[in-house]
Amino acid sequence: MDSAALPSTISLALAVVLLTNLSAGLSIPAAAARDRTKSFPMNRESGGSRDPCESRRLAHLVPTSGRYAPGSGSTIALLEGTAPRPTPLVVKLGLMGEWTLAARPTGVRLLTIPAVSRELLWESFPLCGADIEGATAPPARTWLEPPTPSAAPRAEDRQVTDQLRILARACGTSVATAPLLGAFALQHLAEGLPAQLPVRCEPLEASIASGSAPSSSSQISTAEERPDNARLPQQNQGP
Repeated sequence: MDSAALPSTISLALAVVLLTNLSAGLSIPAAAARDRTKSFPMNRESGGSRDPCESRRLAHLVPTSGRYAPGSGSTIALLEGTAPRPTPLVVKLGLMGEWTLAARPTGVRLLTIPAVSRELLWESFPLCGADIEGATAPPARTWLEPPTPSAAPRAEDRQVTDQLRILARACGTSVATAPLLGAFALQHLAEGLPAQLPVRCEPLEASIASGSAPSSSSQISTAEERPDNARLPQQNQGP
């Protein structure tokens, strides 16, 4: 090869490599983006920041692994800690939908959701700004999984499901805080919580997705009706 033509050949080869890499980078579509969501930090708890709103502790009541298969029950639950002034709660369930629920004081929310037919990311966080994009603190994140027909439910999933049944029987009343935290290995969140936690049960219906809060006719009290330091009813926890 003519030595004079060598630099041109090298330049052409480099250009081809650069174009190939650029094409690969531009072709990372939705499938790759979905894969990248699996690298998000999985933490079933959120809150604790210095911001008065985002400091509110939230905890998904799921196994410590951060993965839960609700099975046919299609019920999930989360703990909302204390807050000077509670704000609406945003719940996102992957492509299933997004809900903004009315602000509530400290307690447990038991949410009935559509059946989980594929793995999806469950995220929960307080609405602290004019819009959802204004959130700066990481949300509580959990993977929800569909049932596996050919396999028995995992032991950790069965234990969570049993606890959620206990909570379902307490809808509209309250449960003892210490046993509940112990069942989900969340004893470190006990500080500042009342001895009893109210249980509020809400369906996440398609009709209230993407921004609408439950109707004012709901039997669940608002933050103004029952502040965090209010006296809560006593109830023995189920078996």
